[in-house]
Amino acid sequence: MNKKLVAALLMAVLLIAVCVSASASTTYYVTGDNVRVRSGPGTDYDVLYHLNRGAKIYIEYTTHGWGVMRLAGKYNQDGYISTKFISRTKPTSNHSSSSSSSSTSGTPNYNKFVAANYNVIVNPVNNYVNMRWEASKSSPVKRVYYYGAQLKVIAENGTWCQVMDETTNDVGFILKSLLLRTN
Repeated sequence: MNKKLVAALLMAVLLIAVCVSASASTTYYVTGDNVRVRSGPGTDYDVLYHLNRGAKIYIEYTTHGWGVMRLAGKYNQDGYISTKFISRTKPTSNHSSSSSSSSTSGTPNYNKFVAANYNVIVNPVNNYVNMRWEASKSSPVKRVYYYGAQLKVIAENGTWCQVMDETTNDVGFILKSLLLRTN
C-alpha cells in the first residue's frame, strides 16, 4: 500500500510539474503605450520600467488581473503587468502615416530629414523624454527615456532627430532640443 501511495504522489507531482511548465512563459504582447511594469500586483507598487505597444513579453502566470513576468538582470525579481494591457495576439500599430506636422505638399516632415551619425544622451526638461512614431508631438509615444539614456542620431531636421536605441534596435523621433550631443 505504501508503494502505491508513493507512486500516486509521485505521479501527481509530475503531473503538476508538467502542467506548470506547459503554462509557464506564455507569449503575450503589450497592447497599450507606455505600460507600467510594477514590483507587485497593484498600482501601489513601484514602477520598474515601461513597455510600449507591440512589445513581446513572456508571462509565467496570471493572478487577480496581473500577469507575472520573470525579470532578470538589473531587477532579478518578478514584474507585474496589468492584464488589461496584454494580449496573446500582436496588436496592430496605432500610428498613422499622416502627421499634423506635414508640409503644404502633404509630405510628412520626417521625409525631409538628412542623414546623420552621432551619439547623444537624453536631457529632459522634466523627468522623461518621449520617443514618438513620427516627427510630431501628436504622434503616439513609442518609448520613454530618462536622463542619460544613450541613443544614436541617424537623421535630423531643424527640430527633430530620428534616433536609434542600439540596445533594443528601436527607431523613433525625439525633439532635438531634448538631446545632448556626446561626439
